[in-house]
Amino acid sequence: MKNSVVIIIGVLLLFAFGMQVFMFYRIHEKLDQRFALETNLNLSSHQGSDTWIQKSDNSNPYEELPQMRNQMEQLFNDSMSRLHKDFATDSFTKMPAIDLKDEKDRYVVTADIPGADESSLDVALKGRELTISIKTENVNEETDGNTKYQLRERFSGEFKRSLTLPGAVNQAGMKTKYDKGVLTITIPKT
Repeated sequence: MKNSVVIIIGVLLLFAFGMQVFMFYRIHEKLDQRFALETNLNLSSHQGSDTWIQKSDNSNPYEELPQMRNQMEQLFNDSMSRLHKDFATDSFTKMPAIDLKDEKDRYVVTADIPGADESSLDVALKGRELTISIKTENVNEETDGNTKYQLRERFSGEFKRSLTLPGAVNQAGMKTKYDKGVLTITIPKT
């Protein structure tokens, strides 16, 4: 009895260690991709781009913290999305891709959510925090008894994501549009 408990605990610890190694590997892979992109674009690490924190001579580190937090959340969500398991179909699914564009007078958020049930769409804006939740159709693994999916990469199931917008916004002016599997949210700046 004691041996089986020790074995179970050992397996659980090994699994937890494996998950941590996997997450560090994914973060390292994303950073390598980013540095390769900067090298290809001939950008130094001090110049950055609109996805990295802009470095200036009079930068305030407290202003950079929300941006760093969002970047870390995105890296974590990217790595954890591969571990999301859809138990109904017993397949791994990814989270839908989301883009946040900072335009002159507004923010535009775009999410690719094919097959979503538009009636389940819920977009909420509280202060600068935007929350998107939606439910997509769950496709059965077998379609007619003889057919079986060999590859499934499209997102299915429930999805909820929160983003902190970089600046102040006009909540009353927020507009949403869902067309051909793409959710577009336009939020005017104040």
